[in-house]
Amino acid sequence: MDVGHVCLDGNADAVEFCPHEGFQNVLAACTYTLQEGDQPTRAGSISLFDVNGTSCGLNLFHRVETAGIFDIKWNPVQDGATPLLAQADADGSVRIHGVECSGGSTLADTKLEESSFINISSAMCLCLDWNPSATSLAVGLSDGSVSIASLAESQL
Repeated sequence: MDVGHVCLDGNADAVEFCPHEGFQNVLAACTYTLQEGDQPTRAGSISLFDVNGTSCGLNLFHRVETAGIFDIKWNPVQDGATPLLAQADADGSVRIHGVECSGGSTLADTKLEESSFINISSAMCLCLDWNPSATSLAVGLSDGSVSIASLAESQL
């Protein structure tokens, strides 16, 4: 059995393969790092990797700096749906990123673009999941509550 490794810039909190046609070899990995001090901050990133299934190679092709992230989820596959990646932030928000291809035919021409920002709570967003029709997100919070964020088509 082959095993591939890559080091990220913080704690690797979640990893998700993209389920969408043409992107099934894309692995998203997110990080969370508590930067301690008088006013602690929580930083993170999302890294996209092209994963070679035969050699377990992980080739980084895009990275974006964000607030600290506890969870990520790709939207469900539907006819004509664009791949969207939702992130649960330490700052109490959910961000949705669309996969943008800048004209080329390789993953090197592909990147994440933030398409929506939803302020959920003053508590940290710890986990999230899309409903099967991809019209809302359930979000678990550090204060013990659960929220549902309904998404307008313009937010997707």
